[in-house]
Amino acid sequence: MLRIKVHQDDTICRLELAGRLAGLWVAETENVWRSAPPSAKQIEVDVREVTDFDAAGRELLTAMHQAGVRLIAEGVEMTALLEEITGKTVFHSGVQITQVKNSTNRANRRSEVRRNSA
Repeated sequence: MLRIKVHQDDTICRLELAGRLAGLWVAETENVWRSAPPSAKQIEVDVREVTDFDAAGRELLTAMHQAGVRLIAEGVEMTALLEEITGKTVFHSGVQITQVKNSTNRANRRSEVRRNSA
């Protein structure tokens, strides 16, 4: 099961995913992503609460990244997935297509992967 919450304003559309990004939920997530309003200048997909994914889920996240979607992850598994997708080490400062935000508490470390438009 997957919960998809959509938050949007004039400049941003954020999809918050929670649960398994697998099976039929991948197609539903893609439908929600592709139906984002054209007025949204930036689309973000928050996968901090994704507990598991299958090959189709990985492919969808890759397609989103290639389309310029900002992916937000937390935890070892999802951070590793984003590193594979972007081809960059998330925790390396100075990498052009990634930006990292870490809290002071290691248990709550949060990584945000951004794709630059430049």
